[in-house]
Amino acid sequence: MKKILAIDDNNINLELLSQIIKLYYPEFNFIGALSGREGIEIAQRENPDLILLDIMMPDLDGYETCRLLKEHNKTKQIPIIMVSALGRDSVERTKGLNAGADSFISKPFDQVELKAQINVALRIKSYQLQLKKLNSEITLIEERERRRIAENLHDSLGQTLGLAFMNLSSIDTRECRPEIKNTIQFTSKLLNKAIEESRKLTYDLSPPILYELGLVPAIKWKLESFEKEHKIETFLITEKNETKLSKENNIFLYRTIGELLTNIVKHAEASEVTIKQTTRNGMYCISVEDNGIGLNKKEVKPPSDKGGFGLLSITERIESINGIFKIEPSKEGTLAEIEIPYIAV
Repeated sequence: MKKILAIDDNNINLELLSQIIKLYYPEFNFIGALSGREGIEIAQRENPDLILLDIMMPDLDGYETCRLLKEHNKTKQIPIIMVSALGRDSVERTKGLNAGADSFISKPFDQVELKAQINVALRIKSYQLQLKKLNSEITLIEERERRRIAENLHDSLGQTLGLAFMNLSSIDTRECRPEIKNTIQFTSKLLNKAIEESRKLTYDLSPPILYELGLVPAIKWKLESFEKEHKIETFLITEKNETKLSKENNIFLYRTIGELLTNIVKHAEASEVTIKQTTRNGMYCISVEDNGIGLNKKEVKPPSDKGGFGLLSITERIESINGIFKIEPSKEGTLAEIEIPYIAV
């Protein structure tokens, strides 16, 4: 059920907001919290569609509550409307917006204005969900096209090259002149190299092992190829427990890990990469850590910074499947962590 959370230390204010929500938004469940800390706990647990937040509260005021909500992966996408008697002060409104609030309304408020503000916030949330869904669909369309091209390469080009190599190899060169023999041998080497490159391209586009055996075997194969190509030592640590992920989630995780490995090659100057897979609290967790030069914290926040658009794309992709992505400097270099819901089998 859809939910609206109101955080206010005054019971009378909460009751008033509750009646307004019941009147104008009967399809929403109203939840009240009497403190910032309680509100944060409820928001992380219930994932409401909207938060109405007071400013003047003891212990944790509205500004700090808003900042903490916007910093947490589980709640940062929830729209927040600040509802406060300080709303008429432009300095306070600016302070609230800088803390992460999406809009501001003054107390005592007009119900029509509050309804309009709520409608705008819910509309924006709806658009955000649609964009996430579109991003997810685009990724799956790209994957289907990758697989189609890979199958065509394997079935047509790969088989044609294989037949050409077999026919050329069947020629008896014992009676041939040396220059013809050398030409045949050289051409055979070229064909063999083309077959290997065709096979590698096919697997890079859409590895059959991902569809046939699952994510962990595909990651293992990816690391073996990565280590051979880039001379970077790799380690894979996994649980023995079996977990069930949807085909969509397998694809998203595999592509994300591939992008992270590419970033390591481009920027990290690392000699080792470790991937760990675990499950905890109903979440399927994968971490990618390197021992490279490290990542400046300024580089992981705004999308306009170095590498930011790639990280933003990964974040949106993981959030579109209700997951969490974070990347930060570690003791060894850089640590990227992904968590998505899973089904135990």
